[in-house]
Amino acid sequence: MTILGSRVFLIALAVTMLAAAAAFVVRPPEIGDVKTQPDVRLLATRIAHHPTDWPAASALTEVALDARTDKRVLLWHAAFDHATRLAPERKDPANAFARAGFFHWSELSERDQRDVLSAYARLLHDPAVFGRMAGPIFELTGDLSYLRRNGPQTADSVGPLITLAVSNGRFADYRALRAELQRKRLDEFPARASTATPEELVDGFPSPPYHSDMEPLIKTLLNELHRHPLDEIPHRHDVIEAIADYALRHDLQPLDGLEVISRKSGAASVETQIRLAKALGLKERALQLEMANNDPRRVPANDHEWQGECGNDICTRAWRVIDAEHGIALTIQAVQQTGPQTVQSDDLPAYVEIYVDDVLRAEGEVKSKQDFIVPVGNRGAHRIEVMLINPTTRSPYPRRAHVAKIATL
Repeated sequence: MTILGSRVFLIALAVTMLAAAAAFVVRPPEIGDVKTQPDVRLLATRIAHHPTDWPAASALTEVALDARTDKRVLLWHAAFDHATRLAPERKDPANAFARAGFFHWSELSERDQRDVLSAYARLLHDPAVFGRMAGPIFELTGDLSYLRRNGPQTADSVGPLITLAVSNGRFADYRALRAELQRKRLDEFPARASTATPEELVDGFPSPPYHSDMEPLIKTLLNELHRHPLDEIPHRHDVIEAIADYALRHDLQPLDGLEVISRKSGAASVETQIRLAKALGLKERALQLEMANNDPRRVPANDHEWQGECGNDICTRAWRVIDAEHGIALTIQAVQQTGPQTVQSDDLPAYVEIYVDDVLRAEGEVKSKQDFIVPVGNRGAHRIEVMLINPTTRSPYPRRAHVAKIATL
């Protein structure tokens, strides 16, 4: 090709490209540009002309059940199947199918409802989706086992399920979930310990109170802090206080990773700092703390009287020390709370757990009044704790329990 021919070719190519660009601006192509409209007829027409447009098929899936036709359920299924075949790895078709199904739930057959739950199952693996949708799905279906099977298999996902179980009187599910939560926490902690700082480990530790089922996790944390002691005070003072208190009461070792807590003001209560300093053999530091906080007006708590009560009732938990030889008999009453204008009632009973020296010894429902016989294991002084597991009614108003009678056996 001559030089003149090359120039003519390049000029012609430039003109052609310019014309194509102008045509694109004036009339852009439909695929990838058109916005789907929530109109069944328009969407169906578009899919007929563009069979590979999966966003349009997903949009049709979401609005199909709103169509004024007796074939709307068939259309809903067909649009979903079409979108899924075109985009099997995308979440949009399943999300659209389930969203339409949830909105029209009462109109669907049991088989269609199962299809909705099946389609939505894999979306629940996402922690954000699970956190947002677990409650509404349970309210719609009452199916807690579906959420357990399909939610993220992490300790964080069990907490919302425990809340749902307790607040809806599903106490057998609560007991199963309680055990599952402890297993998952033990499984997950080593992975966090390998990457987190000591302060991050404490800040990410489960919230108190702590009982014997948490002891393996507390021991694991103490061993990790022994290897990498705390240099700074963690943000979660309640966690530090409860860990130190539990470890000191049960003589858990090693405690040297908590040494900074005994010398940093405000890291824990003065009583806990003194006990920790003594346990670490820091007698001089313990004496300094005692002298600095020797307030004659301060009356120490009487361990043989109930602690943690609100008034004379239990709002969340209360504990005390009692001398017993074989066991303890408790009578616990449910207390109705008065709302702004009327007495608030709840068709669900209170549920309590009773611990002896931090070991769960009894639990059960308290409808109006319930007697519990709690074995203590051996003669002597024992720490008794009563926890109210569902401290609010479904109204919601605060729920309370009251220890009406306690006797030793």
